[in-house]
Amino acid sequence: MKGFQSKILLFFFLLFFAQSAFAQVWEIPERRPENGSTDFGWFFAPTPIRIEGVGQAVPVFGLVSNLYETADLIYVQTLPGGDFDIGVTMFKDLPVFTEHFIISAGQFKQEISSQLYNRGIDSDPDDYIVPFSKQNGNFYMSKLLFWEERLELFYQRFTGDSELQKIFDKDGNLLSSVSSKSSFDGKEYGVVLDFTDDAIDPREGIRYGHKLIPNNASDVLRSDTVVTDQDLTLYFPMRKDDTLVFNFYRSTSTITRAGVTDDATARAIYDQDCDSSSAYYDACQAGEDKLVDDFLAYNRYGQAASLGGANRMRGYASGRFNAGNAASQAIEYRYNLSSDKKEVNWFLLGGVESLLQLAFFAERGTVAEYASELNSNIKTNYGAGFRALISGFIYRFDVAVGSEGPAVTVFIQYPLELNPI
Repeated sequence: MKGFQSKILLFFFLLFFAQSAFAQVWEIPERRPENGSTDFGWFFAPTPIRIEGVGQAVPVFGLVSNLYETADLIYVQTLPGGDFDIGVTMFKDLPVFTEHFIISAGQFKQEISSQLYNRGIDSDPDDYIVPFSKQNGNFYMSKLLFWEERLELFYQRFTGDSELQKIFDKDGNLLSSVSSKSSFDGKEYGVVLDFTDDAIDPREGIRYGHKLIPNNASDVLRSDTVVTDQDLTLYFPMRKDDTLVFNFYRSTSTITRAGVTDDATARAIYDQDCDSSSAYYDACQAGEDKLVDDFLAYNRYGQAASLGGANRMRGYASGRFNAGNAASQAIEYRYNLSSDKKEVNWFLLGGVESLLQLAFFAERGTVAEYASELNSNIKTNYGAGFRALISGFIYRFDVAVGSEGPAVTVFIQYPLELNPI
């Protein structure tokens, strides 16, 4: 693994130092004038959010953007009555000593129910359980930026505790209330090469990202893995201000140390103490089977990034498709209704609006335990959305339709990102 990482780093440094030769073959776009991403702005209001497969809620979203140079202060707290509860306090993109070294940090807590499907691209969309869990923790992110932010080296870390409290079936019936606690210490690092005309709202150029996610288990029962994500996005200018976007994504999980793979041990870990006298005994046992099967599959194949949700394959529920390998491709036409800077100075919203946009997109993707099986079955979806860029933040509304029906996303940030929120 160390040899592989060394080759990757060598490749990127050679590419960086060969930039002049590269520019002779394909002209690297000049950075566009500032689009409002460095202007002071604020936002404080209830902001509906919806993620297919997770639910909807109304967080109070507080933002002071570019409070100090590029630094933002962010506060998020969901109001009672939603499908999930999230609280986040953080500062984002604070320059330290130099504009080339940027850090972000914060803390979070959440209570959330997520749908757990069987693995594989052919899993039954109606066969899932809904674990309810609580997490709280801290996160830290650092970036080294060079060459007008065209080269980015990043490192991210997430630490905290998680507690699985209850398991429901798809109809909301309680199957189990056996509690299990665990801690997490996640790390991610990688590089982004950004040969586009703008880091936030690119309309021309090429962007490539490569990310490594080592997952070292807290005990010997679970496998250690490394997930490798590769993301290539091409931006072609259309008409006066529009953009045609092509995205190619690949995620691979590699086992670096195998955990247990016998059924008896897995059942001892995930025993849900199902009550044989309960009307939901069979459903409880089926839920336990899903937890056991998912644990054993992870230990045998690892788990690449999932498809479905707000970032990729938007016509399907969040985390809908999982396996040891994943791949997706997307095309999106971004039709800009307005791209002129306009000051907004309302009571709850202020800053610089620099873009109003319609988007039309189509995506295809698949997952498989073995890379050789990635083309055996392909899922597709298509849809449309609306976006607004105000003081460097993208506010997004997407509607997509896949083979399992329509899905609605109301979120922040562009889709098809290497590091989604």
